[in-house]
Amino acid sequence: MKSRAVHSFSKAKSQNGLILFLSILVFMTVVSCKKDKGIVNVEWQNESLGLTAEICAKYRECADKEWKSIPENLKKFTEGRLEETQCQKRFRESNAYKLIGADPLAIQTAYKDCHKQILQFSCKDLQEGKIDTVSSCLVFQKVQNGN
Repeated sequence: MKSRAVHSFSKAKSQNGLILFLSILVFMTVVSCKKDKGIVNVEWQNESLGLTAEICAKYRECADKEWKSIPENLKKFTEGRLEETQCQKRFRESNAYKLIGADPLAIQTAYKDCHKQILQFSCKDLQEGKIDTVSSCLVFQKVQNGN
């Protein structure tokens, strides 16, 4: 009788282990599928990369004029971030590029409006942080931050 109870207990334990394993497997599958890969919209991706290139160029232009204001230990980092291929690479990983985090049309509109305002700002305006006063840029920033 005792060996039968141990055998039943052992069998129940292995079934529980199997159920736990399958539950974890299902959970991980759901989580990985749920991880929003975004909307593939080639037209938007091409357009947004063009806008991003212009924004990066504007910041490079402004940074070159005031390069002395950047601490020595951050110069290479900043320069790397502003370099066009790195700038676009980072954007390709963003919520806006993938149209994640809000209505796709709202994301596109916010980015286009923010882009337009950035290009109209002087370097001094950008250095003073006036971008933080532009509602479309604030909306865009929330999308990028996942808020």
